[in-house]
Amino acid sequence: MRRMALSELSLDWFIGQLHPLRPGFWLLLSFALSGLTLVAARFLPQNLVGRLRLGRWIFTPYLGLLVGGLSPRLLGLSDIDWVAGLGLGVGLIFAIWLLLALVQATLHRDESATEQDRPVGFSLLGQIIWAGSQEFHWVFLRGAVWEIFLALPSPPALPGYWAIWLASLLALPDIFVQHPHTAQRVIAGMLLITTAILFFYTRNFFLCWLLHASAGLLVGYGKAIVDSPVQSSGQRAAQR
Repeated sequence: MRRMALSELSLDWFIGQLHPLRPGFWLLLSFALSGLTLVAARFLPQNLVGRLRLGRWIFTPYLGLLVGGLSPRLLGLSDIDWVAGLGLGVGLIFAIWLLLALVQATLHRDESATEQDRPVGFSLLGQIIWAGSQEFHWVFLRGAVWEIFLALPSPPALPGYWAIWLASLLALPDIFVQHPHTAQRVIAGMLLITTAILFFYTRNFFLCWLLHASAGLLVGYGKAIVDSPVQSSGQRAAQR
């Protein structure tokens, strides 16, 4: 990445990025809601915390798109080259399926913990919706950071490349907090990295959703991801 002098970034530039018509505002709102969800997880039932997280993933970027503060093209929602995307994307998806299956086979998974975290009645449709919501959040991070890079006084070379990987770093803390077990974190991290690679080559949210949902079902990831590992005060008291 080309080095940019910090002196080029003025206070007015930073303040300008926090306008509702700029992606920085929606990124800040998403992080603030993430913190509130983490605090609420100590007092609310886990299923309600899962719904709060789902709502943050969907409605923050959705409102940003409605207001005009986010670019649907940079989020992989419009101007999609389906011919090129399908040709490359399907091949990548099959390769990533194989990779994730091998990773899952090498992980030592705590079956009792997985059963404990599995939400009752979390259907196949529910798993697909959850995967799409999480992927929507990830493409929101990628597109928002990408647009901020383009707005810099001296944009870096290959802004899309750097934006995708910086967005992956921004998504990692959420994965760490959401999952209590190492195996779940590893699989979630693999999904994040592989969908980032697919997004880089295809710029297609829908193909990333297909990969996220199908690979998650393949390795059983979608069955144990809904609720936060942070227990409510009532649950902690019951365990004493």
